[in-house]
Amino acid sequence: RIAQSGAMATTATLPSGATVDLPSLPAPRPQRKWQPRLVWVSLHAGGIGLLLLSGGWPSQTSIAAVYSAVITLTALLYAAASFRDPGYAETAAKTAARLASPSDDFQEALLDQAYCVHCHAELRARTKHCHDCCRCVRRMDHHCWWLGNCVGERTHCIFVSYLFLQTALLVATGVFASLAVGAAERRGGTD
Repeated sequence: RIAQSGAMATTATLPSGATVDLPSLPAPRPQRKWQPRLVWVSLHAGGIGLLLLSGGWPSQTSIAAVYSAVITLTALLYAAASFRDPGYAETAAKTAARLASPSDDFQEALLDQAYCVHCHAELRARTKHCHDCCRCVRRMDHHCWWLGNCVGERTHCIFVSYLFLQTALLVATGVFASLAVGAAERRGGTD
């Protein structure tokens, strides 16, 4: 068993009952999750702003409504995937507190759990440590810089939906921009 004492210093209890002090881990580096979010918002606002200024916004009401809905849903899915807990694993302190409670499961208490050497979280199947978030994530896929968050157990479906709508938004914006450029060239050629 590993117990957390202090900031990141730990002690391990050996099967013989002896305790061993483990070396302290370096403090995690600061997280700057606002940077990718600011870049994402800036790119989208700039692209849609240029489309509006160039006259490329769809003129038909139904197409404009669908395009606006895709923009809104993309932004909502981005926010959901970016700000939602991706499925962080319990830390050793939370696990110890849960097992020490009166309603603990005796069989689970007897099982020897593995713990992450970086954050001391309980390691179960498909749990991986993210060095960007400094946490272990259940069913971790990857850390997405654009989201500023991991794609894991609780954000995977949201992330895939976001990718689908983001692709649709990029294709639609490209088509509308191409139509606007073509219309501008036709106007320029007849003047």
